Amino acid sequence: MAEFHLGWFLGPGITVQGWNEPGYAPGYDWTKPDIFQDAARAMERACFDLLILEDTSAVPYAYGGSMDYYLRTATMTPKLDPVILTPYLAQATKRLGIAVTMTSTFYPPWLLARSLATMDHYSNGRIAWNIVTATSDAAAQNYGHDKQFEHDLRYDMADEYVDLCSQLWDAWDEDAVVMDADSGVFIDPGKVRAINFEGKFYKSRGPLNMPRSPQGRPIFVAPGGSPRGRRFSGRNADIVLATSGTMADMKKYRDDVRGYAEGFGRDPDQMKVMFAVTPILVDHPEDVAPKKEALAKAKANHMEKGMAAMSFLSGIDFSKFDLDAPVGEIKTNGMQTMLQMFAKHGPQATLRQIMTHSADDGFNQMVGTPDMIASMMGDIVEEVGGDGFLIAAHIKPNYVSDICDRLVPVLQKRGLTRTAYEHETFRENLMAF
Repeated sequence: MAEFHLGWFLGPGITVQGWNEPGYAPGYDWTKPDIFQDAARAMERACFDLLILEDTSAVPYAYGGSMDYYLRTATMTPKLDPVILTPYLAQATKRLGIAVTMTSTFYPPWLLARSLATMDHYSNGRIAWNIVTATSDAAAQNYGHDKQFEHDLRYDMADEYVDLCSQLWDAWDEDAVVMDADSGVFIDPGKVRAINFEGKFYKSRGPLNMPRSPQGRPIFVAPGGSPRGRRFSGRNADIVLATSGTMADMKKYRDDVRGYAEGFGRDPDQMKVMFAVTPILVDHPEDVAPKKEALAKAKANHMEKGMAAMSFLSGIDFSKFDLDAPVGEIKTNGMQTMLQMFAKHGPQATLRQIMTHSADDGFNQMVGTPDMIASMMGDIVEEVGGDGFLIAAHIKPNYVSDICDRLVPVLQKRGLTRTAYEHETFRENLMAF
């Protein structure tokens, strides 16, 4: 079986990690970096490729037209800035890649390019950029807009944004800094260029006022559920953050996004499609069925939390829906992946059915012993041809230990994941296989 990559997608962001849920760790102060640093150390011990730090830019108000539910239950808020956490994680680790979310829609390109290059220097070449276009009107309003830009337009802007940042990162040659005390030359002026970029959406003279970073540019991570999002990932991404489903779903998605990469003249093998999964470990095979039943009950009990999150991501107030009436066709300028999930259940599906659907219809949630889950992962890679998995979950110490100290050793014993880092930079380790 082929060796695959492992990452952790901290989808809830830098927030209270599983508050009011089993496994929540009250001994940690959620406003401090300690819990994330300890988790990053565990991931590095298990030879993970990367940790992705999600972010959003608003206290939501979509559900019920109010911030109340979100604030009261700590749903999608509060969130601290992942950019500021990143140096703390870099200090606590030596090889783990760190992917920070910064939105192309609202950050000034020069500022983003400079920040990421600085972090790449300070981490010795371990920084990635999780490229998101942002989805909510609430976020847009925090940056001075009345509402979010149209979905496909955001991706058109993001393509140009990536081009501009890439030129800024390439404006310094690797050997521009000479530091020749005898001649008194610190930087060779012939190896630093203004870029004079002028596109449809962005303009920048450049260059950055700092030298080229160890990786040249950060690793590009991009989600892409919609056709336009897949096209963006195929054009730009080094890592594609993909959702899981059935074997057929995952294979179709991977083939699709690789097809976009080929269409842009890229080698699709240089792009890693990593599927988000949430393995749940049990001690014995006979524990699987009871655990799945308990998870289904928990999902039903937390249905409102899921509806509130979907409301924020889509801009649709699901509090107004009849839980037991057919949802019908919905449209949104927000997250398009959600529309695909609704369409998969059919026009007659009710909101209650969609929110409580069984985890058995795909591999988003894997339940089993470490050996059983290792077999599932190996089978997926064998059948789908995927490049790896992203553990999608809160940082809860017991769960981190389950993954890093119980599951990963089984994967390593089977030769499915690395047992050591061969290279210095994240890019080199990612492209090693």
